[in-house]
This record gives sequence, structure tokens and C-alpha cells, in this order.
Amino acid sequence: MGKEVTGDQIEDMMRLGSGMCSRDALSTDGRAFRSALNEIENLRELFFQLALLVEEQGAMVNNIEANVFATQEFIGKATTEIKKAVKYKKKHPCRQLFCCCFPCCNK
Repeated sequence: MGKEVTGDQIEDMMRLGSGMCSRDALSTDGRAFRSALNEIENLRELFFQLALLVEEQGAMVNNIEANVFATQEFIGKATTEIKKAVKYKKKHPCRQLFCCCFPCCNK
């Protein structure tokens, strides 16, 4: 990428104050690097917290999913029980006698 520079060459450039190797340029670059490092550390912390939230919420999502499946199963059983109840109600002996006497109520 760039040209390799030895330590002696850097010291000479700093002493002479030439080019981009002046103390001001180096301190500005250092501040920029520290700022970038702080931003990276903040992003790392943010992703770490996000991972913790996902892990915590994962158990809750699994619990909700289990409740949904249990509810579906319960609704299926309840539907069959209601059908049985309607069937038994129609076959009840008092109802059959009542319907014979009062045909208008046979609904």
C-alpha cells in the first residue's frame, strides 16, 4: 500500500517538521484514531447488549410459541367436545318427547 519508512526517517521528518509527519499532524491522526477506536468500542458494546436481549427474548418467544400450540390443541379438543354435546342434546329423551308434543320447537 504505502511506502515503508524506518524509525530514523520518521525522527528526521519530525525534527525538520516536513510533510505529514509534523507533530500536529501526528497528534491529529492520533486523536482521529482514538475517536474511531471509541466508536468501535461503543458499537461492540451495543452489539453485545443486543445479543443479550436476543438471548433473553428467545426464551420468551419459545414460551409464547408453546402457549400458542397448547391453545390450538385445546381448541381442537373443545371443538370435538362441543360437537358431542350438541349430538347428546339432540338425543336427550326429554327433548324427543317435547318435540313430539310441540313440533314447532323442533329446531
